[in-house]
Amino acid sequence: MRVLFLTLIGLLSLYSFGNAQEDYRTLAEIESQLTELKNLAPDHTSLKTLATSPGDKDVWMLKVGRGDEELTPGFLVLAGVDGTHPAGTHTVLGIAEKILTEEGLEGSRLMDRFYFYIVPVLSPDAYAQYHSDLRYERYFNARETDIDRDGRISEDPYNDLDGNGLITKVRIEDPSGTYTGHEKDDRVLVPVKDRKEASVLYRVISEGIDEDKDGEFNEDGEGGINLNMNFSFDYPAFKPGAGEHAVSEEENRALAEFLFERWNIYAVFSYTRENNLSHPVTYDARKASQRLVTGPLERDAAVSGEVADLFQELVNFEDAPEMSQGPGSFSSWAYFHYCRFSFVNPGWIPPMLVDTTDENGANGLDRGLLKNYDLRYINWAENEGIEDYFVDWKEIDHPDFPGRRAEVGGFKPFVRYNPPPEYLVEVIDEQYNFIDSFAKKMPKLQIEDVRVEELENRVFRVRGRVVNTGLLPTSTALGDRTRWVRDIRSRILLDEDQDLLVGHYRDFHKSLAPGEYFEFNWLVSGRGNVVIEAAHPMTFDDSVNLELR
Repeated sequence: MRVLFLTLIGLLSLYSFGNAQEDYRTLAEIESQLTELKNLAPDHTSLKTLATSPGDKDVWMLKVGRGDEELTPGFLVLAGVDGTHPAGTHTVLGIAEKILTEEGLEGSRLMDRFYFYIVPVLSPDAYAQYHSDLRYERYFNARETDIDRDGRISEDPYNDLDGNGLITKVRIEDPSGTYTGHEKDDRVLVPVKDRKEASVLYRVISEGIDEDKDGEFNEDGEGGINLNMNFSFDYPAFKPGAGEHAVSEEENRALAEFLFERWNIYAVFSYTRENNLSHPVTYDARKASQRLVTGPLERDAAVSGEVADLFQELVNFEDAPEMSQGPGSFSSWAYFHYCRFSFVNPGWIPPMLVDTTDENGANGLDRGLLKNYDLRYINWAENEGIEDYFVDWKEIDHPDFPGRRAEVGGFKPFVRYNPPPEYLVEVIDEQYNFIDSFAKKMPKLQIEDVRVEELENRVFRVRGRVVNTGLLPTSTALGDRTRWVRDIRSRILLDEDQDLLVGHYRDFHKSLAPGEYFEFNWLVSGRGNVVIEAAHPMTFDDSVNLELR
Protein backbone atom coordinates (compact mmCIF):
# COMPACT_ATOMS: atom_id res chain seq x y z
CA MET A 1 0.00 0.00 0.00
CA ARG A 2 2.87 2.36 0.83
CA VAL A 3 4.52 1.62 -2.55
CA LEU A 4 1.25 2.38 -4.36
CA PHE A 5 0.87 5.67 -2.44
CA LEU A 6 4.42 6.77 -3.28
CA THR A 7 3.93 5.85 -6.94
CA LEU A 8 0.74 7.93 -7.12
CA ILE A 9 2.55 10.88 -5.52
CA GLY A 10 5.30 10.52 -8.14
CA LEU A 11 2.80 10.40 -10.99
CA LEU A 12 0.97 13.48 -9.72
CA SER A 13 4.30 15.31 -9.44
CA LEU A 14 5.20 14.37 -13.01
CA TYR A 15 1.75 15.38 -14.21
CA SER A 16 2.17 18.86 -12.79
CA PHE A 17 5.63 19.05 -14.33
CA GLY A 18 4.55 17.96 -17.79
CA ASN A 19 1.12 19.48 -18.31
CA ALA A 20 1.02 22.71 -16.31
CA GLN A 21 4.54 23.73 -17.27
CA GLU A 22 4.82 27.23 -18.71
CA ASP A 23 8.49 27.21 -19.66
CA TYR A 24 11.32 24.77 -20.29
CA ARG A 25 13.05 23.28 -17.27
CA THR A 26 16.28 24.55 -15.82
CA LEU A 27 19.15 22.10 -15.41
CA ALA A 28 18.32 21.79 -11.70
CA GLU A 29 14.70 20.99 -12.54
CA ILE A 30 15.83 18.39 -15.09
CA GLU A 31 17.96 16.69 -12.46
CA SER A 32 15.01 16.73 -10.07
CA GLN A 33 12.70 15.20 -12.65
CA LEU A 34 15.20 12.48 -13.52
CA THR A 35 15.34 11.58 -9.83
CA GLU A 36 11.54 11.43 -9.73
CA LEU A 37 11.49 9.22 -12.81
CA LYS A 38 14.03 6.91 -11.22
CA ASN A 39 11.90 6.63 -8.09
CA LEU A 40 8.86 5.61 -10.13
CA ALA A 41 10.44 2.24 -10.91
CA PRO A 42 13.55 1.79 -8.75
CA ASP A 43 13.87 -1.88 -9.75
CA HIS A 44 14.05 -0.90 -13.43
CA THR A 45 16.13 2.29 -13.32
CA SER A 46 19.46 3.79 -12.43
CA LEU A 47 20.74 7.34 -12.74
CA LYS A 48 24.39 8.23 -13.29
CA THR A 49 26.59 11.16 -14.27
CA LEU A 50 28.00 10.31 -17.67
CA ALA A 51 30.40 13.27 -17.76
CA THR A 52 31.09 16.70 -16.31
CA SER A 53 31.17 19.62 -18.74
CA PRO A 54 33.89 22.31 -18.86
CA GLY A 55 31.36 24.55 -17.09
CA ASP A 56 31.20 22.01 -14.21
CA LYS A 57 27.70 20.80 -15.11
CA ASP A 58 26.60 17.16 -15.04
CA VAL A 59 25.62 15.17 -18.12
CA TRP A 60 22.98 12.78 -16.81
CA MET A 61 22.00 9.36 -18.11
CA LEU A 62 18.87 7.52 -16.97
CA LYS A 63 18.99 3.78 -17.62
CA VAL A 64 15.68 1.93 -17.79
CA GLY A 65 15.34 -1.84 -18.09
CA ARG A 66 15.82 -5.12 -16.31
CA GLY A 67 17.26 -8.57 -16.93
CA ASP A 68 20.53 -9.55 -18.54
CA GLU A 69 21.70 -6.27 -20.04
CA GLU A 70 24.23 -8.03 -22.29
CA LEU A 71 21.48 -10.00 -24.06
CA THR A 72 18.60 -7.52 -23.95
CA PRO A 73 18.11 -5.19 -26.94
CA GLY A 74 18.51 -1.52 -26.12
CA PHE A 75 17.94 1.97 -27.50
CA LEU A 76 19.68 5.28 -26.91
CA VAL A 77 17.34 8.30 -26.70
CA LEU A 78 19.23 11.60 -26.71
CA ALA A 79 18.72 15.36 -26.94
CA GLY A 80 20.53 18.58 -26.10
CA VAL A 81 23.56 18.17 -28.36
CA ASP A 82 23.59 21.96 -28.42
CA GLY A 83 21.69 24.64 -26.53
CA THR A 84 19.31 25.80 -29.25
CA HIS A 85 16.65 23.13 -28.85
CA PRO A 86 15.18 22.74 -25.34
CA ALA A 87 12.07 21.30 -27.00
CA GLY A 88 14.11 18.18 -27.78
CA THR A 89 15.06 17.80 -24.12
CA HIS A 90 11.44 18.27 -23.06
CA THR A 91 10.34 15.63 -25.58
CA VAL A 92 12.92 13.09 -24.40
CA LEU A 93 11.90 13.57 -20.76
CA GLY A 94 8.28 13.08 -21.77
CA ILE A 95 9.15 9.86 -23.63
CA ALA A 96 11.04 8.63 -20.56
CA GLU A 97 7.99 9.30 -18.39
CA LYS A 98 5.74 7.32 -20.76
CA ILE A 99 8.18 4.40 -20.84
CA LEU A 100 8.04 4.24 -17.04
CA THR A 101 4.28 4.74 -16.68
CA GLU A 102 3.12 2.73 -19.68
CA GLU A 103 0.20 0.50 -18.84
CA GLY A 104 0.26 -3.17 -19.73
CA LEU A 105 0.75 -6.62 -18.35
CA GLU A 106 3.97 -7.38 -16.53
CA GLY A 107 6.51 -8.46 -19.12
CA SER A 108 4.76 -6.73 -22.03
CA ARG A 109 5.82 -3.16 -21.24
CA LEU A 110 8.68 -1.56 -23.12
CA MET A 111 10.77 -1.31 -19.96
CA ASP A 112 10.28 -5.06 -19.38
CA ARG A 113 11.51 -5.99 -22.86
CA PHE A 114 14.21 -3.44 -23.68
CA TYR A 115 16.91 -1.30 -22.12
CA PHE A 116 16.66 2.45 -22.67
CA TYR A 117 19.62 4.77 -22.19
CA ILE A 118 18.24 8.30 -21.92
CA VAL A 119 20.43 11.41 -22.17
CA PRO A 120 18.22 14.52 -22.08
CA VAL A 121 21.03 17.13 -22.24
CA LEU A 122 24.41 16.29 -23.74
CA SER A 123 25.63 19.91 -23.70
CA PRO A 124 24.46 21.42 -20.39
CA ASP A 125 26.74 24.47 -20.75
CA ALA A 126 24.96 25.47 -23.95
CA TYR A 127 21.50 24.52 -22.63
CA ALA A 128 21.91 26.81 -19.60
CA GLN A 129 21.99 29.89 -21.85
CA TYR A 130 18.22 29.61 -22.30
CA HIS A 131 17.77 30.62 -18.65
CA SER A 132 20.56 33.21 -18.51
CA ASP A 133 20.07 36.95 -18.13
CA LEU A 134 21.32 37.41 -21.67
CA ARG A 135 19.35 35.01 -23.84
CA TYR A 136 20.69 33.77 -27.15
CA GLU A 137 20.82 30.49 -29.04
CA ARG A 138 24.07 28.95 -27.91
CA TYR A 139 25.81 26.09 -29.68
CA PHE A 140 29.06 25.95 -27.69
CA ASN A 141 30.06 24.46 -24.37
CA ALA A 142 32.12 26.45 -21.86
CA ARG A 143 35.56 25.38 -23.10
CA GLU A 144 37.79 28.46 -23.28
CA THR A 145 38.62 28.60 -26.96
CA ASP A 146 40.26 31.00 -29.35
CA ILE A 147 37.60 30.44 -31.99
CA ASP A 148 39.02 32.89 -34.52
CA ARG A 149 42.62 31.85 -33.77
CA ASP A 150 43.91 35.37 -33.23
CA GLY A 151 45.71 34.66 -29.96
CA ARG A 152 42.90 36.06 -27.77
CA ILE A 153 40.02 34.28 -26.06
CA SER A 154 36.37 35.44 -26.05
CA GLU A 155 37.30 38.98 -27.08
CA ASP A 156 34.35 39.53 -29.44
CA PRO A 157 31.10 38.45 -27.72
CA TYR A 158 27.52 39.43 -28.50
CA ASN A 159 26.36 42.94 -27.49
CA ASP A 160 22.82 43.71 -26.40
CA LEU A 161 22.45 46.88 -28.46
CA ASP A 162 18.81 47.57 -27.58
CA GLY A 163 19.05 46.51 -23.92
CA ASN A 164 16.20 43.98 -23.97
CA GLY A 165 18.23 40.99 -22.73
CA LEU A 166 17.89 39.21 -26.10
CA ILE A 167 20.39 38.71 -28.89
CA THR A 168 18.68 38.97 -32.27
CA LYS A 169 19.96 40.39 -35.59
CA VAL A 170 21.10 43.66 -37.09
CA ARG A 171 20.23 44.54 -40.67
CA ILE A 172 22.10 47.33 -42.44
CA GLU A 173 20.95 48.87 -45.70
CA ASP A 174 23.74 48.09 -48.13
CA PRO A 175 23.72 48.10 -51.97
CA SER A 176 26.06 45.09 -51.85
CA GLY A 177 23.83 43.25 -49.34
CA THR A 178 22.66 39.71 -49.99
CA TYR A 179 19.30 39.81 -48.16
CA THR A 180 15.99 41.54 -48.70
CA GLY A 181 12.58 41.55 -47.03
CA HIS A 182 10.11 38.86 -48.09
CA GLU A 183 7.34 40.24 -50.30
CA LYS A 184 4.68 38.69 -48.03
CA ASP A 185 6.17 39.92 -44.76
CA ASP A 186 9.01 42.43 -44.73
CA ARG A 187 10.09 41.32 -41.26
CA VAL A 188 11.33 38.05 -42.75
CA LEU A 189 14.70 38.28 -44.48
CA VAL A 190 15.46 36.04 -47.45
CA PRO A 191 18.46 35.72 -49.80
CA VAL A 192 18.25 38.01 -52.82
CA LYS A 193 17.30 36.19 -56.03
CA ASP A 194 16.94 39.16 -58.38
CA ARG A 195 18.75 42.33 -57.30
CA LYS A 196 16.77 44.40 -59.80
CA GLU A 197 13.47 43.56 -58.11
CA ALA A 198 14.66 44.04 -54.51
CA SER A 199 13.49 47.38 -53.14
CA VAL A 200 16.01 47.34 -50.26
CA LEU A 201 19.17 45.28 -49.87
CA TYR A 202 20.51 44.37 -46.45
CA ARG A 203 23.68 43.12 -44.91
CA VAL A 204 22.73 40.95 -41.93
CA ILE A 205 24.91 40.38 -38.85
CA SER A 206 24.35 39.15 -35.33
CA GLU A 207 23.46 41.70 -32.68
CA GLY A 208 26.75 43.23 -31.63
CA ILE A 209 29.76 45.27 -32.60
CA ASP A 210 33.20 44.35 -33.91
CA GLU A 211 35.10 44.51 -30.63
CA ASP A 212 38.44 43.30 -32.04
CA LYS A 213 38.18 45.25 -35.31
CA ASP A 214 38.89 42.26 -37.53
CA GLY A 215 35.87 42.75 -39.79
CA GLU A 216 33.92 39.90 -38.16
CA PHE A 217 31.06 40.28 -35.72
CA ASN A 218 30.76 38.31 -32.48
CA GLU A 219 32.83 35.46 -33.89
CA ASP A 220 34.69 34.82 -30.64
CA GLY A 221 32.26 34.94 -27.75
CA GLU A 222 31.92 32.88 -24.60
CA GLY A 223 32.98 29.25 -25.15
CA GLY A 224 33.59 26.92 -26.74
CA ILE A 225 33.04 23.76 -28.78
CA ASN A 226 29.87 22.76 -30.62
CA LEU A 227 29.41 19.13 -29.58
CA ASN A 228 27.34 18.50 -32.70
CA MET A 229 30.37 19.32 -34.85
CA ASN A 230 32.86 17.39 -32.74
CA PHE A 231 32.15 13.76 -33.64
CA SER A 232 34.51 11.84 -35.88
CA PHE A 233 32.39 11.19 -38.98
CA ASP A 234 32.85 13.94 -41.57
CA TYR A 235 34.68 15.94 -38.92
CA PRO A 236 35.03 19.59 -40.07
CA ALA A 237 38.64 20.17 -39.07
CA PHE A 238 39.66 23.79 -38.46
CA LYS A 239 36.07 25.05 -38.64
CA PRO A 240 35.05 27.42 -35.82
CA GLY A 241 33.50 25.43 -33.00
CA ALA A 242 34.69 22.01 -34.19
CA GLY A 243 37.40 21.63 -31.56
CA GLU A 244 41.10 20.89 -31.76
CA HIS A 245 40.40 17.34 -32.92
CA ALA A 246 37.45 14.97 -33.26
CA VAL A 247 35.80 13.91 -29.99
CA SER A 248 38.00 16.33 -28.08
CA GLU A 249 35.29 17.13 -25.54
CA GLU A 250 34.65 15.14 -22.39
CA GLU A 251 30.89 15.09 -23.00
CA ASN A 252 31.28 13.45 -26.42
CA ARG A 253 34.13 11.19 -25.40
CA ALA A 254 32.26 9.84 -22.36
CA LEU A 255 29.18 9.17 -24.48
CA ALA A 256 31.18 7.40 -27.21
CA GLU A 257 33.10 5.28 -24.69
CA PHE A 258 29.87 4.25 -23.02
CA LEU A 259 28.25 3.32 -26.33
CA PHE A 260 31.22 1.29 -27.54
CA GLU A 261 30.88 -0.86 -24.41
CA ARG A 262 27.16 -1.45 -25.01
CA TRP A 263 26.86 -4.11 -27.70
CA ASN A 264 23.13 -4.45 -27.08
CA ILE A 265 22.11 -1.01 -28.39
CA TYR A 266 20.24 -1.56 -31.65
CA ALA A 267 19.17 1.96 -32.63
CA VAL A 268 19.67 5.59 -31.67
CA PHE A 269 16.85 8.15 -31.52
CA SER A 270 18.03 11.78 -31.43
CA TYR A 271 16.00 14.93 -31.01
CA THR A 272 17.66 17.98 -32.48
CA ARG A 273 17.25 20.37 -35.39
CA GLU A 274 17.95 17.64 -37.95
CA ASN A 275 15.58 15.29 -39.72
CA ASN A 276 16.29 12.04 -41.58
CA LEU A 277 12.78 10.65 -41.07
CA SER A 278 10.75 13.05 -43.20
CA HIS A 279 13.59 13.12 -45.72
CA PRO A 280 15.49 9.81 -45.36
CA VAL A 281 18.96 9.55 -46.85
CA THR A 282 18.78 7.49 -50.05
CA TYR A 283 21.20 4.89 -51.37
CA ASP A 284 24.06 6.20 -53.48
CA ALA A 285 26.22 3.40 -54.88
CA ARG A 286 29.25 5.68 -55.27
CA LYS A 287 29.15 6.91 -51.67
CA ALA A 288 28.48 3.44 -50.30
CA SER A 289 31.26 1.68 -52.22
CA GLN A 290 34.21 3.98 -51.63
CA ARG A 291 36.86 3.13 -49.06
CA LEU A 292 35.58 5.76 -46.64
CA VAL A 293 31.87 5.14 -46.73
CA THR A 294 29.87 8.40 -46.81
CA GLY A 295 26.42 7.07 -47.70
CA PRO A 296 24.23 4.31 -46.24
CA LEU A 297 24.63 0.79 -47.59
CA GLU A 298 21.79 -0.41 -49.80
CA ARG A 299 20.06 -2.63 -47.24
CA ASP A 300 20.40 -0.02 -44.51
CA ALA A 301 18.96 2.69 -46.78
CA ALA A 302 15.98 0.44 -47.53
CA VAL A 303 15.39 -0.11 -43.79
CA SER A 304 15.65 3.64 -43.14
CA GLY A 305 13.06 4.24 -45.84
CA GLU A 306 10.67 1.74 -44.24
CA VAL A 307 11.16 3.32 -40.82
CA ALA A 308 10.58 6.77 -42.34
CA ASP A 309 7.28 5.51 -43.77
CA LEU A 310 6.30 4.29 -40.30
CA PHE A 311 7.26 7.65 -38.82
CA GLN A 312 5.18 9.57 -41.35
CA GLU A 313 2.16 7.38 -40.60
CA LEU A 314 2.34 8.17 -36.89
CA VAL A 315 3.78 11.70 -36.64
CA ASN A 316 2.19 14.87 -37.96
CA PHE A 317 5.10 16.30 -39.95
CA GLU A 318 3.22 17.46 -43.02
CA ASP A 319 5.47 19.17 -45.56
CA ALA A 320 8.41 19.07 -43.16
CA PRO A 321 11.33 21.26 -44.23
CA GLU A 322 14.66 19.64 -44.94
CA MET A 323 16.99 19.70 -41.95
CA SER A 324 20.28 18.15 -42.94
CA GLN A 325 22.72 16.36 -40.65
CA GLY A 326 25.79 18.57 -40.51
CA PRO A 327 29.46 17.61 -40.56
CA GLY A 328 30.65 16.10 -37.29
CA SER A 329 27.08 15.57 -36.08
CA PHE A 330 26.18 12.95 -33.52
CA SER A 331 23.31 11.47 -35.52
CA SER A 332 25.56 10.80 -38.53
CA TRP A 333 28.32 9.40 -36.33
CA ALA A 334 25.86 7.00 -34.71
CA TYR A 335 25.36 5.27 -38.07
CA PHE A 336 28.68 5.66 -39.87
CA HIS A 337 31.07 5.09 -36.96
CA TYR A 338 28.95 3.42 -34.26
CA CYS A 339 27.20 1.37 -36.97
CA ARG A 340 23.72 1.46 -35.46
CA PHE A 341 20.50 2.57 -37.06
CA SER A 342 20.25 6.29 -36.32
CA PHE A 343 17.03 8.29 -36.55
CA VAL A 344 16.78 12.00 -35.84
CA ASN A 345 14.00 14.58 -35.94
CA PRO A 346 13.22 17.83 -34.10
CA GLY A 347 10.01 16.50 -32.52
CA TRP A 348 8.05 19.64 -33.41
CA ILE A 349 7.68 21.87 -36.43
CA PRO A 350 4.99 24.52 -36.97
CA PRO A 351 1.96 22.57 -38.23
CA MET A 352 0.42 23.33 -41.58
CA LEU A 353 -2.83 25.07 -40.75
CA VAL A 354 -6.11 23.40 -41.62
CA ASP A 355 -8.56 26.28 -41.25
CA THR A 356 -7.21 29.06 -43.45
CA THR A 357 -10.43 30.19 -45.13
CA ASP A 358 -10.83 33.90 -45.79
CA GLU A 359 -13.97 36.00 -45.28
CA ASN A 360 -15.38 34.75 -48.59
CA GLY A 361 -14.91 31.10 -47.62
CA ALA A 362 -11.97 30.55 -49.95
CA ASN A 363 -8.97 28.52 -48.85
CA GLY A 364 -6.15 30.97 -48.32
CA LEU A 365 -3.40 28.43 -47.55
CA ASP A 366 -0.45 28.95 -49.86
CA ARG A 367 1.50 25.70 -49.45
CA GLY A 368 4.36 26.96 -51.57
CA LEU A 369 4.58 30.12 -49.49
CA LEU A 370 4.64 28.19 -46.23
CA LYS A 371 7.71 26.23 -47.32
CA ASN A 372 9.55 29.27 -46.03
CA TYR A 373 10.03 28.16 -42.44
CA ASP A 374 9.88 31.67 -40.96
CA LEU A 375 6.58 32.48 -42.70
CA ARG A 376 5.22 29.11 -41.71
CA TYR A 377 6.09 29.82 -38.08
CA ILE A 378 4.50 33.30 -38.19
CA ASN A 379 1.35 31.86 -39.75
CA TRP A 380 1.09 29.25 -36.99
CA ALA A 381 1.98 31.62 -34.11
CA GLU A 382 -0.57 34.25 -35.11
CA ASN A 383 -3.25 31.60 -35.60
CA GLU A 384 -2.52 30.36 -32.05
CA GLY A 385 -2.62 33.87 -30.61
CA ILE A 386 1.10 33.83 -29.75
CA GLU A 387 2.25 37.42 -30.00
CA ASP A 388 5.55 37.70 -28.18
CA TYR A 389 7.77 36.06 -30.77
CA PHE A 390 9.34 38.94 -32.67
CA VAL A 391 11.37 42.03 -31.81
CA ASP A 392 10.22 44.71 -34.24
CA TRP A 393 13.01 46.24 -36.28
CA LYS A 394 14.24 49.39 -34.55
CA GLU A 395 16.71 51.89 -35.95
CA ILE A 396 19.95 52.30 -34.00
CA ASP A 397 23.26 54.14 -34.37
CA HIS A 398 25.74 51.36 -35.02
CA PRO A 399 29.37 52.41 -34.36
CA ASP A 400 30.68 50.14 -37.11
CA PHE A 401 28.33 51.60 -39.73
CA PRO A 402 28.33 55.38 -39.24
CA GLY A 403 25.92 57.24 -41.48
CA ARG A 404 24.19 54.01 -42.53
CA ARG A 405 20.66 52.97 -41.63
CA ALA A 406 20.94 50.05 -39.23
CA GLU A 407 18.11 48.28 -37.42
CA VAL A 408 18.11 45.72 -34.64
CA GLY A 409 15.35 43.13 -34.34
CA GLY A 410 14.14 39.79 -35.61
CA PHE A 411 12.79 36.60 -34.13
CA LYS A 412 13.33 36.22 -30.43
CA PRO A 413 15.87 33.55 -29.53
CA PHE A 414 14.57 29.97 -29.43
CA VAL A 415 10.96 30.66 -30.47
CA ARG A 416 10.99 29.25 -34.00
CA TYR A 417 11.91 25.68 -33.02
CA ASN A 418 10.71 25.63 -29.40
CA PRO A 419 6.99 26.25 -28.90
CA PRO A 420 5.47 26.74 -25.45
CA PRO A 421 5.72 23.32 -23.72
CA GLU A 422 1.94 22.84 -23.78
CA TYR A 423 2.22 22.24 -27.52
CA LEU A 424 4.52 19.28 -26.96
CA VAL A 425 2.00 17.08 -25.15
CA GLU A 426 0.75 15.59 -28.43
CA VAL A 427 4.30 15.54 -29.79
CA ILE A 428 5.46 13.34 -26.90
CA ASP A 429 2.56 10.94 -27.51
CA GLU A 430 3.41 10.69 -31.21
CA GLN A 431 7.13 10.21 -30.66
CA TYR A 432 6.53 7.59 -27.99
CA ASN A 433 4.12 5.74 -30.29
CA PHE A 434 6.75 5.81 -33.03
CA ILE A 435 9.39 4.23 -30.78
CA ASP A 436 6.83 1.71 -29.50
CA SER A 437 5.84 0.76 -33.07
CA PHE A 438 9.48 0.51 -34.07
CA ALA A 439 10.10 -1.82 -31.11
CA LYS A 440 7.31 -4.13 -32.32
CA LYS A 441 9.29 -4.67 -35.54
CA MET A 442 12.51 -5.66 -33.79
CA PRO A 443 14.41 -8.71 -35.05
CA LYS A 444 13.74 -12.03 -33.37
CA LEU A 445 15.75 -15.24 -33.72
CA GLN A 446 13.67 -18.39 -33.86
CA ILE A 447 14.92 -21.99 -34.09
CA GLU A 448 12.78 -23.91 -36.57
CA ASP A 449 12.49 -27.25 -38.38
CA VAL A 450 14.58 -29.12 -35.82
CA ARG A 451 15.06 -32.75 -36.81
CA VAL A 452 16.81 -35.53 -34.91
CA GLU A 453 17.90 -38.65 -36.76
CA GLU A 454 19.64 -41.64 -35.20
CA LEU A 455 22.24 -42.79 -37.73
CA GLU A 456 23.51 -45.78 -35.76
CA ASN A 457 23.62 -46.90 -32.17
CA ARG A 458 23.95 -43.79 -29.98
CA VAL A 459 24.96 -41.44 -32.88
CA PHE A 460 22.46 -38.71 -33.74
CA ARG A 461 22.26 -36.07 -36.46
CA VAL A 462 20.70 -32.80 -35.21
CA ARG A 463 19.64 -30.40 -37.95
CA GLY A 464 17.54 -27.26 -38.24
CA ARG A 465 17.70 -23.58 -38.98
CA VAL A 466 17.67 -20.20 -37.24
CA VAL A 467 15.32 -17.65 -38.80
CA ASN A 468 14.92 -13.92 -38.22
CA THR A 469 11.15 -13.75 -37.79
CA GLY A 470 11.14 -10.02 -37.00
CA LEU A 471 10.55 -7.17 -39.43
CA LEU A 472 14.00 -5.59 -39.12
CA PRO A 473 17.49 -7.00 -39.77
CA THR A 474 19.47 -8.20 -36.77
CA SER A 475 21.96 -5.33 -37.27
CA THR A 476 23.10 -2.85 -39.87
CA ALA A 477 24.86 -4.04 -43.01
CA LEU A 478 27.52 -1.43 -42.26
CA GLY A 479 28.09 -3.11 -38.91
CA ASP A 480 28.78 -6.38 -40.73
CA ARG A 481 31.25 -4.66 -43.04
CA THR A 482 33.15 -2.93 -40.24
CA ARG A 483 32.74 -5.81 -37.77
CA TRP A 484 31.60 -3.27 -35.20
CA VAL A 485 28.54 -5.29 -34.20
CA ARG A 486 28.57 -8.75 -32.70
CA ASP A 487 27.82 -11.79 -34.87
CA ILE A 488 24.88 -14.06 -34.19
CA ARG A 489 25.98 -16.98 -32.02
CA SER A 490 24.54 -20.47 -32.33
CA ARG A 491 25.71 -23.22 -30.01
CA ILE A 492 24.89 -26.69 -28.75
CA LEU A 493 25.18 -27.69 -25.09
CA LEU A 494 25.71 -31.39 -24.32
CA ASP A 495 25.49 -33.60 -21.26
CA GLU A 496 28.72 -34.80 -19.69
CA ASP A 497 28.54 -38.26 -21.28
CA GLN A 498 27.92 -36.94 -24.79
CA ASP A 499 30.46 -35.98 -27.46
CA LEU A 500 30.27 -33.74 -30.51
CA LEU A 501 31.53 -35.70 -33.53
CA VAL A 502 30.86 -33.21 -36.35
CA GLY A 503 30.39 -29.46 -36.11
CA HIS A 504 31.50 -26.77 -33.65
CA TYR A 505 30.14 -26.19 -30.20
CA ARG A 506 29.79 -22.53 -31.20
CA ASP A 507 29.26 -20.98 -34.61
CA PHE A 508 29.05 -17.31 -35.54
CA HIS A 509 27.00 -15.80 -38.36
CA LYS A 510 26.58 -12.39 -39.97
CA SER A 511 23.34 -10.43 -39.69
CA LEU A 512 20.04 -11.75 -40.99
CA ALA A 513 17.50 -9.69 -42.88
CA PRO A 514 13.82 -10.36 -42.10
CA GLY A 515 12.99 -13.89 -43.21
CA GLU A 516 16.62 -14.89 -43.76
CA TYR A 517 18.05 -17.93 -42.00
CA PHE A 518 21.11 -20.09 -41.55
CA GLU A 519 21.19 -23.84 -41.01
CA PHE A 520 22.93 -25.95 -38.38
CA ASN A 521 24.00 -29.59 -38.57
CA TRP A 522 25.69 -31.53 -35.76
CA LEU A 523 26.57 -35.18 -35.12
CA VAL A 524 26.28 -36.10 -31.44
CA SER A 525 27.40 -39.31 -29.79
CA GLY A 526 25.53 -40.41 -26.71
CA ARG A 527 22.01 -40.34 -25.40
CA GLY A 528 20.70 -37.58 -23.16
CA ASN A 529 19.58 -33.99 -23.34
CA VAL A 530 20.98 -31.27 -25.59
CA VAL A 531 20.19 -27.57 -25.70
CA ILE A 532 20.39 -25.49 -28.89
CA GLU A 533 20.72 -21.72 -28.50
CA ALA A 534 20.66 -18.81 -30.93
CA ALA A 535 21.59 -15.44 -29.44
CA HIS A 536 22.60 -11.92 -30.34
CA PRO A 537 22.92 -8.86 -28.05
CA MET A 538 20.53 -6.77 -30.18
CA THR A 539 17.76 -9.31 -30.84
CA PHE A 540 15.31 -11.52 -29.03
CA ASP A 541 16.92 -14.95 -28.59
CA ASP A 542 15.65 -18.54 -28.71
CA SER A 543 16.60 -21.95 -27.32
CA VAL A 544 15.34 -25.50 -27.78
CA ASN A 545 15.69 -28.51 -25.46
CA LEU A 546 15.98 -31.94 -27.10
CA GLU A 547 16.17 -35.44 -25.72
CA LEU A 548 18.31 -37.87 -27.71
CA ARG A 549 17.20 -41.40 -26.98
